[in-house]
Amino acid sequence: MGRARTLMKMSAWTLLATVRSLLFMTLLLASRVLVPLLRLMAAAGILVFGFCLLARRDQTTVMWAGGGLAVAAVALELALGAAIRALAPSDVVVISEV
Repeated sequence: MGRARTLMKMSAWTLLATVRSLLFMTLLLASRVLVPLLRLMAAAGILVFGFCLLARRDQTTVMWAGGGLAVAAVALELALGAAIRALAPSDVVVISEV
């Protein structure tokens, strides 16, 4: 009974490590597409916010929507980077471009 329990524990840890590695690789590959899109969304939000702030003061809803879009895009990019770093194996160093 003791050997079966030990074998089941080892199998569970192996399965969790495999799922963690697959999720890490999937997020790492998806980030190559998602990060530029999120940066584009952030830039568009900043442009909309700045334009409405300087030229169209009466468009407050659009202005705050642009600001919210920029903040949300940056927050999602940071969350994606944090998730990738959290799932990275212990011997992997994740370096992101600035």
